[in-house]
Amino acid sequence: MLTHCGRMEIFMKLKQSIIAIVISFLVLTPAVAYSTENVSTSKIVTIKERISSDEAFLKEEQESLSKYDSAFLAKQENAYLNYEKLIKSFNIAKSVNSVYPEYYGGSYIDDNGDLVIYVKGEGILKDSSLQNISQVLERKDFIIKNAKYSYNELNSVMDTLNDFKLNNSKDAIANNFNIYWLSDRDNNIVVELNEMNEEQIELFKKQVIDSPIITFEKSSGTPVKEVDVNPGQKISSASNVDGSMGYRAKKDGVVGLVTAGHLAFLNEGIKVDGNNIGRVTAKQESGSVDAAFVEITYSGYTPTNTLNGTSNTLSTTISQPGVGTVINKLGFRTGATSGKVLSTNVTVTLDTILHTNLTSADYSSDRGDSGGIVYSYISATNTRLTLGIHCAKVGSTSYYIKADEINSALGTSRY
Repeated sequence: MLTHCGRMEIFMKLKQSIIAIVISFLVLTPAVAYSTENVSTSKIVTIKERISSDEAFLKEEQESLSKYDSAFLAKQENAYLNYEKLIKSFNIAKSVNSVYPEYYGGSYIDDNGDLVIYVKGEGILKDSSLQNISQVLERKDFIIKNAKYSYNELNSVMDTLNDFKLNNSKDAIANNFNIYWLSDRDNNIVVELNEMNEEQIELFKKQVIDSPIITFEKSSGTPVKEVDVNPGQKISSASNVDGSMGYRAKKDGVVGLVTAGHLAFLNEGIKVDGNNIGRVTAKQESGSVDAAFVEITYSGYTPTNTLNGTSNTLSTTISQPGVGTVINKLGFRTGATSGKVLSTNVTVTLDTILHTNLTSADYSSDRGDSGGIVYSYISATNTRLTLGIHCAKVGSTSYYIKADEINSALGTSRY
């Protein structure tokens, strides 16, 4: 017969085992937390307090933002909101196919945290444009610069470059430029050439396009999709390719999540810590999208909008911040990192696949971060807006897929 002490010892060991199992389920994903159906809310809260995950995440998030002055962060946050107000006033769905007012030449947030707006035109036209902008923003804390080219002209050149790449994929000239982007900051298009010399520039102008809008730079390297083939990571395909989870979504009423398209094949199973949780039922790995929808097939897992290991909520509101905005990325490899948006319209060739309309930023990332959530933090309202999922990196520049593009292509929606 067991003594009272013996029974207590067995009970304590059983209790410790249950806590360890529950903790392993709580730390399932790098970007979106999962709740299990058989764990009470009170136990979850107790365990979260026990491992201080909220404090750890907030510390990591704040440390990633500490490279920026607090006054700058507050100022650029206001500029970010003004940028969104300005774009919304154009009454367009912000995409590469949008037609902007002819006076608009782009905008960005400068290193002082000010919103800079390019305006094309002189005399009455310029005065009218300034009046429109002032009425929309209802204040004068922005800077106006003279634009040489309208945003429509810039997008038109990007379209020409994309068409050439799509229709001449095996051409030597096409293979000499794999990264190019619309520079809101400089009001031009930048094309990176692998082989950079006068002869190659002349060939480009002769066979692709000869436009004063384009400037040339030496290529910074080959873009790399940031999945990791080492086993035992946070989210894995059945073929043991590892990445990070993005955001919760639904497709045709079915609950699931969004991650990187290059993580798994269509209908391939997805695992977390060796457990099968779902399968890929929709994906696209071309154009402006590199994403997959994973339908949750295991009833023991329920996707939430809680950032992994914390009680911080990821907003279902989707945003497309402008150049210069400080944003954040959360992936299992490098955790929470932050940086500024560099361009909102980048074309990159990844493993021979042309991806258009990506957003580039200078946040840190590494292999295994692919699929991780990219978000912006509005401190005034403690809101973390959904921006998209991390995709790739070249040099010190990271790239993410816009959530709006993903949802449009896959037929998914945030909830």
